[in-house]
Amino acid sequence: MGAEVWGECLRLGRCLLPLVDVERWRTESRWEAFRAKRIGVEWGEYVFGVFAGMVFHAALRDAVAKGAPCSVETLDAVSLRTVSDAVNDRPDWMFLAGVPTAFTDEAEEKAVLTIRLCIHSGAGPSLQLFALAQHLPRALHTITTRTSAPDPTCADLRRWADAGLSG
Repeated sequence: MGAEVWGECLRLGRCLLPLVDVERWRTESRWEAFRAKRIGVEWGEYVFGVFAGMVFHAALRDAVAKGAPCSVETLDAVSLRTVSDAVNDRPDWMFLAGVPTAFTDEAEEKAVLTIRLCIHSGAGPSLQLFALAQHLPRALHTITTRTSAPDPTCADLRRWADAGLSG
């Protein structure tokens, strides 16, 4: 899958926390949860954004497997419910499929390698990734409950991020 599509998946993943953080208590609660799992807040939020991008990418790959073209337009049509279901219904290792192997951004590459290591290394790191992953369905739920859209899509999420709000 192309670099443009991967970049848009990452952009969507990275916009989730700022949209959730409209209410300050949500930020503080997440930080507390990260610290309790011994996850550095800044790095944890960065890895969360990349992991969320990988989940958006997996949801796009599902649409492509059903015959849709691999494009930003196809990504835009994916419902946020589908993305949330993907993170709940799959083992973490499935999100590694189709992820680029070469990166132009060193931090992004380090985050993907961290995720890969967590998935394959077992107990401690795997539990930290699980803790990060659990914030994704919560974030999507929080964002989608703030809108009157019946079945919000990735295009809606992008529009909300561009507007700096979630509804």
